[in-house]
Amino acid sequence: MRSIARRRTIRAAAASLAGILLLAGCAGIPTSSDVGSQSIDEDDDGGSLVTLAEGPQPGDTPEQLLLGFLRAQRAPKGDYQVAREFLTDEFRTVWSPTAGVIITDTPMVPDVIDDDSIRVTVRVDAVVLANGNYSDLTQPQSDTLPYEFAKNADGEWRISAARDGTVLPSGRFTTAFAASSLYFYDPSGTYLVPDVRWFPDTTSRADRIVTELLRGQSDWYREGVLITAFPNGTELEGITVANGRTSVDLSGDIAEQSAAAKWRMQQQLQWSLATLADAGTVQLTVGGFPVQVAEGTTPERVLTVATKTLGYIENSFGFLSGGSVVERIPDLSIRVEDLDPLGATLSRDRTSVAVRSAEGAWLVRDEGDPVLVDSRGGIIDPGIDDFGYVWTVPAGSPSSIVATGADQAPHPVPAPYLDGTVKALDLSRDGARLLVATQTADGPAVWMIGIVRNADGVPSSLGTPLLLSVEDDPVIDAAWVDASTVATLSGSGADKRVDLYRIGGRHESFGAVERGVQIVGGNTADGIRVRGADGDVWRRTSSGGWQVSDIVASFLGTQQ
Repeated sequence: MRSIARRRTIRAAAASLAGILLLAGCAGIPTSSDVGSQSIDEDDDGGSLVTLAEGPQPGDTPEQLLLGFLRAQRAPKGDYQVAREFLTDEFRTVWSPTAGVIITDTPMVPDVIDDDSIRVTVRVDAVVLANGNYSDLTQPQSDTLPYEFAKNADGEWRISAARDGTVLPSGRFTTAFAASSLYFYDPSGTYLVPDVRWFPDTTSRADRIVTELLRGQSDWYREGVLITAFPNGTELEGITVANGRTSVDLSGDIAEQSAAAKWRMQQQLQWSLATLADAGTVQLTVGGFPVQVAEGTTPERVLTVATKTLGYIENSFGFLSGGSVVERIPDLSIRVEDLDPLGATLSRDRTSVAVRSAEGAWLVRDEGDPVLVDSRGGIIDPGIDDFGYVWTVPAGSPSSIVATGADQAPHPVPAPYLDGTVKALDLSRDGARLLVATQTADGPAVWMIGIVRNADGVPSSLGTPLLLSVEDDPVIDAAWVDASTVATLSGSGADKRVDLYRIGGRHESFGAVERGVQIVGGNTADGIRVRGADGDVWRRTSSGGWQVSDIVASFLGTQQ
């Protein structure tokens, strides 16, 4: 038998596997033995997850017990009630299945060390942290999971020590877990921005959503990138769902907050819980007593653009159909056309355009003359935000991002971690985040970076960057699709692949387009448009493929 001290050592050394893999990028302890018996794989029938997992059977050997324990982790209902049956009485009370998830699609074979010790080596393809943050690993890591066993009073083997968290194949992960968008405000209070998390799809999911909402933003949304209306120290006391209403009981000085703050809290809760089918209307309470919330300004949450395709063809700029512009933008189209544009981004209110020409980047407004805001050589297509700042970067100088307003005063926002050649710079529609795609000597890199602004909305710096795990093909272009999804165009052959990446979520391959050179987002994945080298514009078909539309363009414009 192993001592309690050794069990504690195993738990302490492995307490944050997912964090270690994500932050340090190191591999787990390698195995030194090939001894094994049975692969821990998908269920024999390959079918969907059953509601009730099977508990331990009389006479189970440690190997059989471990096989059952790992399979039972696919059924999270009842706080992993069935999985806990495989544990000793002592360990059952301290094992934390929600501490994280290892996602692996490789067979796991038990390596028997001795009578009461087994280890399993896995290739970690993705991880979920305790706060629900999901991440594919850019380079899958090998890790070794130790398990200790002891006999209970009935002489049956039970697991006495193991890592916190669970291990799931990807197919089972998507049935056992569900994505939830926790909503936080941009600093202006205009927009609610999703922070995607993954929690077990059980009756306790509402508790997890609210608990993590109160704990705050993901690291890449901190530092003032996104904000919350909840006072520091606010904690969840309980949630009750009945008659189409969800009552959220909180501790803290909620009742003393301003009317505007209470409304914002209620909106954060309402939309964060909206993915739950029976959530209904959310009622804030403190100590069981309702908090009166006066209706305020409704934040924008789903930011859409015109379904029409924006672009430039034959010295005309506007919305396209066939081989021509069929809808011009009042007071803007003519000003853009006078610059002989090479690329453009239209502001959300359609009163200004960021334009790239041979001279550099311009701010074009519906009144007055265009303003040259960046004359550096090699500028890529610029972006524009709600505050009227044009965002620019030279392709060969990725760390030299600058935001410039109508006063032509540059505001550098250094990003020293960026290197290689910039292929795309695109602002999210809420103006709180940058998407930057670069091609480096080590391959493609796609970053989501929060924007930190001062009280007047002036960009002052960038937040903690999030490096997405992308395919190895050379990146050509990238664009926002919606508030939590980006698309990339990549490849070195004739066919260029399209891939979707959810911020805090999973990757989806979206087929290939012949000789694609540019990609722009729409309101959904089906709204993505890809321009080919010959100017033909490709669109998604109902069957999931790509076909040439009737549109031809010299370049496609981005709609902010």
